[in-house]
Amino acid sequence: MSKNLVIATVVLVVVTAAVAWLLIDQQEAVDRTSEAPDFVPAFLLRSFPATDWSRTSDRLADALDGGPGKDGIPSIDEPEFEPLSDWRRENDVQAIVMEDGDSAKVYPYNILIWHEIVNDTVNDQDVAITFCPLCGSAIAFNRVLPEDGATTFGVSGGLLESNLIMYDRATESLWQQSTSEALAGKHLGHRLELVGFQLMSVGEAKQLYPDGLILSEDTGHRRDYGRNPYSGYEENERLIFRPSVVDASYPVKDIFVAYRVNDLPVATPWLHIESGQTYQTRVHEEDITLTKEGSQLTITDSEGEEIPFYFEMWFSWAVQNEDNGVVFDPLD
Repeated sequence: MSKNLVIATVVLVVVTAAVAWLLIDQQEAVDRTSEAPDFVPAFLLRSFPATDWSRTSDRLADALDGGPGKDGIPSIDEPEFEPLSDWRRENDVQAIVMEDGDSAKVYPYNILIWHEIVNDTVNDQDVAITFCPLCGSAIAFNRVLPEDGATTFGVSGGLLESNLIMYDRATESLWQQSTSEALAGKHLGHRLELVGFQLMSVGEAKQLYPDGLILSEDTGHRRDYGRNPYSGYEENERLIFRPSVVDASYPVKDIFVAYRVNDLPVATPWLHIESGQTYQTRVHEEDITLTKEGSQLTITDSEGEEIPFYFEMWFSWAVQNEDNGVVFDPLD
């Protein structure tokens, strides 16, 4: 047998095997999609053929197509950092700040607003830094999943009550950002673990962490990080995607601190918490203490254990927790 014939035979075998595996994958995808309940939006079925649709929350029936599509808003999976002292934009830019050893990592909103998710490692912990500009929800998660280990998260292109629907790249389960709950897939019923952080301006971070690092605008993507694509959104009452319920107890876009006490959702108006003050309340037979020093907030339970928290616009927290959430307002 000639050398060329041997090569051609090997190539034919490899191609045939590849086509066979592709057909198997396609058939498996069709099988999984056929298991999806009728209420699952078609755009999600098209984008996520690998998702285990036999496990789906009926809440997903209200999911909307946000426009850009799966990964149309690209997550940052290999973040680069530079010295915080090199920051050249305005110091009043808001940022998620996470302590990292004796220093800190700073994730400014002018970058997060374009990418929504940064997959990173902080204090040797695999974390996902997330921000949904439509509902002002800033949340940090542990991105290690049961049985599947550390994964990365991406932007699905879907929204639920104006809130970001994420997906993990290990199983393509879908997750609602503001509730941290899986909406569909292998991990349905699981809630992501929150990781503590602080919300402050870049200027405040500079004062607290002079040796800190800030997320670099060298993200590998071409974006105008000096421009806000949602300019003016936070300053008016207009909602791009109107939620199913609007609670008028507070201005819709007021920022609240959100946390859970024995699995009960609790929210406190951020601007009603004054620096240098300590507040106490009782929730679910737990004595809860909120203390703010400068821009740094600490929430503890009856045992003095810290409770992780996140931030979210009032309308978003209210619609997600209208049935069982409670508000603690220091001004009441």
